[in-house]
Amino acid sequence: MKDKISIIIPTRNEERTIGTIIKQTSKYSSDIIVVDGHSKDSTRDIAQSLKARVILDNSKGKGAALRIAVQNTTREIVLFMDADGSHETSDIPRLIKPILEDKADLVVASRMLGGSDVQ
Repeated sequence: MKDKISIIIPTRNEERTIGTIIKQTSKYSSDIIVVDGHSKDSTRDIAQSLKARVILDNSKGKGAALRIAVQNTTREIVLFMDADGSHETSDIPRLIKPILEDKADLVVASRMLGGSDVQ
């Protein structure tokens, strides 16, 4: 599984949480991409020290940052995760399972719905 998934984490001044998120997601992927919105804190340094790939965004917003990151992936599966810890990294296997089993091409999750089922 680790060699099939890229995890993209957009950031801006996330030094308090980025280390934990990278450590947690690295259980599921060896390709963690941090696309940074020109942070003024140590977000980039922390990400690089944990062997994440760090790409600077183009200052055109989160959507543009995600597109830049996708252009830098080579894996079969791309997963987007926020850096603030609002997503449970333990849900990653459940989210990608339908894709790995050829039951889905796309899986969308929402932290707002809580307890949703993968269908």
